[in-house]
Order: sequence, then C-alpha cells, then structure tokens
Amino acid sequence: MAGSRPYVYDLLRLAGPVALARLGIIGMGIADVVVVGQLAPDELPHQALGWAPTAVFLVAGIGLLQGVQVLAARALGEGKPEGAGVALRRGLVLALLAGALSCVAMWAGGERLFTAFGIDASLASPSTPVMLILALSVPLHLMYVAATFFLEAIKKPALSTAIMWAANAVNLALNLLWVPEHGAIGSAWATVGARIFLVVTILAGIALLRDGAAFGVRNLRAEGPSFAALLGVGVAAAVSQAVEAGAFSAMTVIAGRIGADVVAAYQIILNLMAFVFMIALGMAAAAAVLVSEAVGRKAFADAARAGWTAIWLNAIAMVIAAIVIVAFAHPIARAYTADVALAGLIASLLWISALCLHPDGAQVVIASALRARSDNWFPTFSHIVAYAVVMPVLGYWLAEQREMGVAGLLFAIFWASVVSAGILIVRWWALARAARHAPTSSIQPS
Repeated sequence: MAGSRPYVYDLLRLAGPVALARLGIIGMGIADVVVVGQLAPDELPHQALGWAPTAVFLVAGIGLLQGVQVLAARALGEGKPEGAGVALRRGLVLALLAGALSCVAMWAGGERLFTAFGIDASLASPSTPVMLILALSVPLHLMYVAATFFLEAIKKPALSTAIMWAANAVNLALNLLWVPEHGAIGSAWATVGARIFLVVTILAGIALLRDGAAFGVRNLRAEGPSFAALLGVGVAAAVSQAVEAGAFSAMTVIAGRIGADVVAAYQIILNLMAFVFMIALGMAAAAAVLVSEAVGRKAFADAARAGWTAIWLNAIAMVIAAIVIVAFAHPIARAYTADVALAGLIASLLWISALCLHPDGAQVVIASALRARSDNWFPTFSHIVAYAVVMPVLGYWLAEQREMGVAGLLFAIFWASVVSAGILIVRWWALARAARHAPTSSIQPS
C-alpha cells in the first residue's frame, strides 16, 4: 500500500471522544445497575429482564441509523458537505419511526415477551412494567444516536461526548432520587428523563454550530443521501445488530430460566463487558468515518490502511482492558452489588469475560470497516451464523444441559465472537489485498 498515509493519529483523535461518548452510554446503564444493586438488590433480575427485549429494539434502531454516519462522511469525502445535513434530517425521521414502532411492539407484547420463553410469572410480572417504561426511551435515544452519527461524520464528536456525560449526571441524580422508593421502575424512569435531556441538548447544540450552514444543517433544499441510500446501509446493519442483541437477550432468558441469582450475575457481567465494548465501538465508529471518507475520495489503499490500523489499535485496547478486569475482579464485583454471595460469584467468573473482549471487539470494528466499503450484508450473515446459531445453542447446552450456569453462557459468547471475528477478518483481508493491487479503481462489493 505504498503512498497510503498512516492513520494512527487520525483514528485516536476521532476514536478517543467517540469512545468516551459510547462509554457514557453504557455509563448510564452501569449507574442503573449499581444503584439498583446497592439500594434495591432484590430487583436486579427485574431490571435485567426489563432491559432484555428493550435492548433488541434499541440496538436494531442504532444499526438502522448507521447510514447517517457512513453517508455523511462519504459526502464530505466527495466534496459535498451539505449532504451531511441531509443525512442528519432524514436520519432523525427514521429514528422517530423506528422508535415509535419499537414502543408499539413492546407495549403490545407485554408480559408475553417473557412468559413465552419459559420465564416464570413471578419474574415476568414485575419485569414487565420496567420494560414498558424503558420502551418510552427508545425513540429518544435513537434521535440522539442520529445526531451523534452526524457529529462524528463531520469530525466534531466532542459535542455529543460532553452532552452524554452531562446526561450521566442527570441519570445518576434521578436514580438516587427514585430508586430508594420505586426500585427498578424508578431507575427506568431515570433513563427516560436522562434521554429527554440528551435529545433536547444535542439538537440545540447542532442548531447553534458556527459552521452548521456549511454542512447543510439548516438548508432544507440541500441535496444529499436519500432515504433509500440510508436504508441501504442501515437495514443490513439493523438486521445484524438485532440478531446479535436478540441472541444476547436469549442468553438472558436462559439465565432467567435457571434462576434469579444466575440472571443477576449474568446481567452484571454483561454490563461490565458492554462498558469495555464501548471502546471497541468508538474505534469502529472512527474506522467507519475514515474508511467512508477514503472511499468517497476513491482512495482505496487509504481505506484499507485505516481499517487495518483500527483493528490493531482495538486489539491493544482490549488486551489492556482484559488485564485490568482480571487484576481487579473482586473490587469490581463488590462495586456492583451489596450481596456478598453474588459478588463472589461474579468475581470468580470475570476471567472468562476477559477472554471475550478481544474477539467481540474485533468483530464490531471489522464489520464497521466493511460496511464503510459498502459491503453491507456480509457482516450480517456472519453475525447470523455466530450469534443466532452458535451462541444460543452453545449457551443452552453449556448453561442448562451441562449445568455450567453463567460460566457456560460466557464461554458461548467467547466462541461465537471467535467465529464472527474469524469470518470477518478473512473478508477484510481479501478486500484489503484487492485494494493493494488496484488502489485507484473501485473494488466495492455490489
């Protein structure tokens, strides 16, 4: 790839604030779990199950909006910055529609979304109102995501990062106010309140951007990506992420079938893994922006270099995170819950979660880089194989049939992530190799 510039600085400069914003997203979830775990520990299973279906709709919606990030960045690479504003406005419309449909589906499903999968009514009944309240936050969060993708594409991620951490303060305050009296339901309302703050603040911030006119923020007549183009990227990403989120929710259901302590431990460990995963998501977003921009310039050797650099930087970050988790397993577990027995179980299993970090992070970085090259459906198929087939089947067999409990679920996550990352890295290598031999011609998959 002679002539291709290095991307370490560019990736770190963009991935740093993006990762901080993503960490802020999961930081809200961690605050929810910690406050409930400390002040109402008996309601941790209700909170975990309430999030299970919500997460599927939320993550699918985020995938649907990925076209905002990819196509806004590509518009900049093509020298058409006003197209970024068009991508934002149409993304906000998609966010509202997807969020509204998610609310309707969860409210219509109600308690049946749990009992249909074998969850006992004693757990399903108190978990249902938590889910119904969290459903109200989905359209709010999706609008924030569309705005964030726009800011990342124009390389102004610091604004969304600052707003997200301000929302964390709002969320924590509301949790401390409502959880002592209302438990998991109070925490769910805290999430809604914090996401109202997110949407109002970030849209106001974008409207006041000094160079907003250059990016078509207020130009309703500007030309840019169509709804069809946004969906061309977003539908594949939505299916992929819905499959993955659905599979993880299925694992929560398996934990719920075993018992309340198992689902509580699994939820806490998954929450910690998700926190680290936000670092990988930050690197994935940076890779998507820089690869998309390079594709817009038709600099495919640069696109390959940016992708490989992101993959290696993420690997370093995930290894460091794994070492920290193993070294501080007991303090981490005690910080999550006041239940001594539960904390001991969690601490004994964190080494397995540490194994999952690298392959899980690698697969999301590679998938984002592939979609930035318009290779939209290959990552989706790999996720279906790994997370819809391998993970739940293996999780059920290990956790229930082999009676390994939470350990079985975590080993299932590890092997599914290895399968996904392995398939995707081969695909990326093939495209990068093609770019090295044909750097000035399009090699995007049709």
